[in-house]
Amino acid sequence: MTQRYELHDDSNGLWSVIDRFTGWPARWQGIPQTGLDYFDADDLTDLLNLLDERRRAKGKPESGGLK
Repeated sequence: MTQRYELHDDSNGLWSVIDRFTGWPARWQGIPQTGLDYFDADDLTDLLNLLDERRRAKGKPESGGLK
């Protein structure tokens, strides 16, 4: 499964989390996730990808279900 969010080096010592599907900065509670230090951006990228993976998995039938 393609991960939706990725780190982006802003080339000024700061980092952003980018939504690969839209090309725009990811938003958390309405706030664009830009201008972050590396460790915060990396952790947030992992968290957002995990939440997105779980959300997408809910829309799929469970394996071993009715055929």
